[in-house]
Amino acid sequence: MTRRAVHFVGSFPAESTDAAMRAMLDAAGTRLRTLPTGETRRYEFYIRPIIEDLVTQGVLEVEQPREWRTSRDRTRYRVPRGRALTAETIELGYRQETEEALPIFAELRAARRLSGMSLQIGMPTDFTLAFIALGAGGVLRYRNAFAGATVREIAAVHELAGQDVVIQLEATAELVLMATAQPGHQLADRALGLARGIAATAAAAPEGTRFGVHLCLGSLRNKARATLRDTRPLVDLANAIVRQWPPGRPLEFVHAPLAAGDIPPPGRPEFYAPLSGLALGAGTAFYAGLVHDIPSEQQQRKVLSLVENALGRPLDGVATACGLGRRPRDIADALMARAERLAAGEPPA
Repeated sequence: MTRRAVHFVGSFPAESTDAAMRAMLDAAGTRLRTLPTGETRRYEFYIRPIIEDLVTQGVLEVEQPREWRTSRDRTRYRVPRGRALTAETIELGYRQETEEALPIFAELRAARRLSGMSLQIGMPTDFTLAFIALGAGGVLRYRNAFAGATVREIAAVHELAGQDVVIQLEATAELVLMATAQPGHQLADRALGLARGIAATAAAAPEGTRFGVHLCLGSLRNKARATLRDTRPLVDLANAIVRQWPPGRPLEFVHAPLAAGDIPPPGRPEFYAPLSGLALGAGTAFYAGLVHDIPSEQQQRKVLSLVENALGRPLDGVATACGLGRRPRDIADALMARAERLAAGEPPA
């Protein structure tokens, strides 16, 4: 049996980066291959603070304010008249996040003798950023600007941390579009260049940059933006990304959601059957986002068994479907403990 890892997607409900990183490390310890920062400045609303920073920078402006109660009910933005949106005008803030987290990470890794663990910096894909900020039309007009800014930030993070960091590219809009287009999701991928765009980001990054990919259905206020009929769209998207992945930039993992916000992972074998066709290749781990607070642990173990039966092998790691930042702290702590027990194969608490 492969020793399963525990993967934390990124966000965590804590008051500081130090507190978040310590909590995640305390919960999973040696099962963590990467340690996120907790994204504590933006953990509750994911991309919203990044976009609001762009408004502060004068790069974007509010077109139609809304309450962000759901992913559909979100504020709409536009590029100010007379302004050019280019990669050079966009500052996304990941370098600053890395600068803050890196000394904390180095201290924790040394103190706990976890030399094989890496820092994890999560970045929404350029497609996801452009889509949420500016809608479908904005993707067509401005995706290249967001792509250039993202690659610049990846290069800066790589320069700071080198081989101690893994960049997690977070493909929310991509998987949501695939899910809503099912069963015509492969046509959506080809028409919109979803997998191709993710691989292109990696190709433009410095050689040697380490990556993971987080496929996501969204989790604003613990509600997913879409649901899956079965795992076919995420399998097809992951396989397409891997086929187009560039050499010299290790793809270390793909994380995929099997739950959808407050909807737990199904208990039906047919939902997981397409996982038999997952083809990530040697060196790329698969982390299953199946850990959820609604089912019993016995039910979660059944899902774990269904997933591994469909894959035809043990899972490389378990995770929640998305970050823990949209959950109260007590639930986040309970989910981390559940993830560790499921990974270890321990009996229910």
